[in-house]
Amino acid sequence: GLNSNYPFRYIYNYYKIVKNFDLRQIADVMVKLNYPQVEYEIALEFLTSDFYHDIYENEPYKLWAFFAENIYLIDQALGFAPLQILSRLESVIKILQLFPTIPAKYVAYLIELALGGSKPVRYAAQHALRQIPNIHNQVEQALSSSKQEVRIAAANWLAELGQTSSIKALNAALKKEKRETVQAAILVALEKMGEDISQHLTAKKLLADAQKGVKGKMPTELDWFDFNLIPSLTWQNGDKVDSQIIQWWICLAVKLNDPANPLLTLYNQLLSPQSQQQLGEFILQSFIKQDTLSPSLEEAEAKAGLEANMRLQQYIRYYKRYPNLYPHYNNITYEQVFDEIKKETLAIYLGSAIKAKGILALTCGIEGQIAVSLLSSFMKNHYQRRAQIEAMLEPLANSDDPMIIQLLLSLARRYRTASIQEKARHLVESIAERSGWTTDELADRTISTAGLDDNGLLILDYGERTFTASLDDKFKWQLKNADGEKIKALPEARKSENPELVKEAKKQFSNSKKELSQLLTMQISRFYEAMCAERQWRVEDWQKYLQPHPIVGRLIQRLVWLELDNNGQIVNSFRPTEDGGLITNQDDEILLDQNHFITVAHSALISSDDTAQWQAHLEDYKVNPLFEQFGALLSDMSKFKDGIIDDRLGWLTDSFTLRDVLKKLGYERDNSEDGGYFYSYYKYFNSLNIYINIEFSGSMLPEEKIPAVLYNLYFSNKKGFKDSAIALDKLPKVLLAEGYANYRAVANASSGFDPNWKDKLIW
Repeated sequence: GLNSNYPFRYIYNYYKIVKNFDLRQIADVMVKLNYPQVEYEIALEFLTSDFYHDIYENEPYKLWAFFAENIYLIDQALGFAPLQILSRLESVIKILQLFPTIPAKYVAYLIELALGGSKPVRYAAQHALRQIPNIHNQVEQALSSSKQEVRIAAANWLAELGQTSSIKALNAALKKEKRETVQAAILVALEKMGEDISQHLTAKKLLADAQKGVKGKMPTELDWFDFNLIPSLTWQNGDKVDSQIIQWWICLAVKLNDPANPLLTLYNQLLSPQSQQQLGEFILQSFIKQDTLSPSLEEAEAKAGLEANMRLQQYIRYYKRYPNLYPHYNNITYEQVFDEIKKETLAIYLGSAIKAKGILALTCGIEGQIAVSLLSSFMKNHYQRRAQIEAMLEPLANSDDPMIIQLLLSLARRYRTASIQEKARHLVESIAERSGWTTDELADRTISTAGLDDNGLLILDYGERTFTASLDDKFKWQLKNADGEKIKALPEARKSENPELVKEAKKQFSNSKKELSQLLTMQISRFYEAMCAERQWRVEDWQKYLQPHPIVGRLIQRLVWLELDNNGQIVNSFRPTEDGGLITNQDDEILLDQNHFITVAHSALISSDDTAQWQAHLEDYKVNPLFEQFGALLSDMSKFKDGIIDDRLGWLTDSFTLRDVLKKLGYERDNSEDGGYFYSYYKYFNSLNIYINIEFSGSMLPEEKIPAVLYNLYFSNKKGFKDSAIALDKLPKVLLAEGYANYRAVANASSGFDPNWKDKLIW
């Protein structure tokens, strides 16, 4: 496929060529083919993106040897020589990282970047320099730099390197340091390295720091903040906290400008648990109030009153002039226009608190229920304020409250904005790491119960009377009064009852309803993913976290499970029953071996006899399965090459039918290319980091009903990256069977194979 008229990186099968050969070999062939500027041609892709660097993880010499022989390319890319090639610093650093040792002439410059580059460049440079012996000695010298950003970067980097010999240098730097932001970074570094910093955290020392701090100028980012409303707080030992200390922490937080700053987290933990909750709630509410300030209803109506007439006349003129373009203005009324202006005005933001996002670091001790309710409502009504949402979520990763962890987990699974979903994923990973759990274990251990106790009851207390709510077999709520009689809704408070308590009980019930519906959708999709990934639970964990759970314990009764021994061999297939027993498809009761494992059953894992018996069993017992476990069969896949399944290529349908079938199966539309065209749908499995991709002839946005031809199915670690399709025999059998069944489902909804399918393509 090499052709000297065609840029190297656009050739067919580029990925495979690069993967299988040393770049020097490719260069030799290109020279023979009279390619112009061969070295630049090859280098360009590696100097401008790091998409392909990871191919060489096991054979780095295939990449670095080429650059070692053409070192002038790196000189130019790093600005050591006049530039003839555009490059991206992180990509160049990644190339140097693959060298057995980094050429000496670049080390000083890399250190400079590692202490002062942009965040991605800084991390890339620090990562590359890890291989330099005693690099910490050079970083320690940077603690006395005249630039405060460099001193902060040096302290953070030393904490990463973790050499205990650096503690001395950090302590010496702390004594001399005048800037609070740098002092904070050094204290955090010392704490991370295991040094006892309690002498810097006594109430006396904190008060002295605060008195010095509040003498300075207040940060202008806090002009809106009312310090007089700060609740009075206590330390862990019950003593009262001087209000100047909290005032100073808030100012320092704004200066540090980091919503999860570790020093403020340490400070916050010095307060009593109740004070942490009070402070957290106060800060979060103040932040949200400032960030969502909008005109009042009176102001919006006044504005509408002033402008509605003019706008109405304008709309009528539009209609008269262009009736085809503006048919909706034909019968428009004054009321409609008034309402439109009122709504627009109410949606205007008068302020923003994002410049003070650092204060959110003091919300890390907030109570779970309150945080979830404030954040859920903010995310629903102000979802376009992405930076604010990310900043509010960040400090919550330091919390151990199950409700907060559950919120982060649900966002990590699905949220309308990709960047927030990504942020939540990182936060969940940090929680799991701190607790030594895998993300899946973390998810199992923190499944909310929607307020139900171990007996499956939600007790609603009115003081004089109590009511109970529980779930029927269809997961619908049932309310009963104290005599056990069913009632339709919670009654109003009696005169003799405390209205606050009644309001609280009603709120609790409404929260539980919301929580339940989220929980059901989320857990069902989790079990489906676990089935496809062939996830294994330790028997002990399954019996401790899933089986007794008041909601999940009932969901797992609607699935068939397999017990596996330590070699992964199937010992039993079974289904949990309502009374806590486990039965086989022959109705025998079994007990599980505590040293074994459990996985979700699937027709790709058990014999066809077993499958048939289970299908009959589920029908006899009228079990309504959570999802189909025995529908997708694993056929012979050896006929497909390069991980691409295409035995339904050329089956004809239309763009809407294709979309509807795939959306129902949980697929999402791939990103659209220039002009709004897209050519595939995908389903992502987070625990495997695998995408199932189904390609077709394409559609464009906004979508219209056009002929669509089904192409192929493949699995990859990067979305829509066909060149690196995973070999089918490397995939979990269940995932392969399910993906293939999804592909076949599209074909089955089509009008069948069309021998002239190529003529049906629109473009």
